[in-house]
Amino acid sequence: MNNHQNAIFHQITNFLKTPLALLGVDLKISNLIKSVILLIIPIYAKVSRKK
Repeated sequence: MNNHQNAIFHQITNFLKTPLALLGVDLKISNLIKSVILLIIPIYAKVSRKK
C-alpha cells in the first residue's frame, strides 16, 4: 500500500468512525477488507468518468 492509498483509506475510516461510534459499533478492518476497498475505488472512479 503506497502513501496515497493509505491517505485515502484513512479518510474513509475517519469518515465511518463517527456514525459507527454513535451506533455503538467498533470499527475493526482487516487487511483483506482494506484491499477490497482499495480495489473498488479505482474501478468506481473509471466508471464515473465515462458518464
